[in-house]
Amino acid sequence: MGRGKLGLDAAEAEAYAKEVIKSDFDEPGDDDVLRKVHSDLEGKGVYISEHLVRKEMDKLLEQAREELS
Repeated sequence: MGRGKLGLDAAEAEAYAKEVIKSDFDEPGDDDVLRKVHSDLEGKGVYISEHLVRKEMDKLLEQAREELS
């Protein structure tokens, strides 16, 4: 399995997911999460618009909702 855009292995990805969850408590809404993920991607040399990050976040949220129902 690939390492994704951030180049993380499974353990690193799990730790990163926990960091992202913590960042969601910074302020109401999910703009704080969007900024964190976008900044982290740019920090790894992955240049993508915030719009595309938002689009992927929305897609994954919908997928999670479907899996939970």
